[in-house]
Amino acid sequence: MNSSIQCLSNTFTLTKYFLDEMFKAEINKDNVLGTGGKLAVQFARLMNEIWNEESPVVTPWSFKKIVGNFQPMFSGFAQHDSAELLSFVLDGLHEDLNRVIKKPYYEMPDLLPGTSEEICAKLSWKYHLLRNQSIIVDLMQAQYKSTLFCPKCNNISVTYDPYMLLSLPIPMNEID
Repeated sequence: MNSSIQCLSNTFTLTKYFLDEMFKAEINKDNVLGTGGKLAVQFARLMNEIWNEESPVVTPWSFKKIVGNFQPMFSGFAQHDSAELLSFVLDGLHEDLNRVIKKPYYEMPDLLPGTSEEICAKLSWKYHLLRNQSIIVDLMQAQYKSTLFCPKCNNISVTYDPYMLLSLPIPMNEID
């Protein structure tokens, strides 16, 4: 938990957003995918404790309790992967602060062969933003291109998908 909190608290724009209480105007209490704003409020309290309190030690009990209430995997004291916690917290903050109140249904249109990659990517991102707009999307989400080739029919499928975290393998061989 410590490493995830430190990473987020040292993301200047995100921390300023919470310390300046800008998040309050964007809490989406009606989003069934969120926590009713509880995670965002507790995260703001934690950022305030880290950056504005005089104590040299911060114990994030209240934050841990809220996280555990909404994701039981984190309710105890077992070790967890920091990427799992980071993913849960970012997703929860996004849903608590999603500016899109009524998420429209949409289907990506089929693009004509020969449509430029730039247009395809922009269109995919535009459709993503129809349902997802928050400080987390603004600061932490991006898009990657995925290409699949079928050796049987020679069909090539290209998609542009949003992501928030990338898992990178650590090489096992020693570097000389």
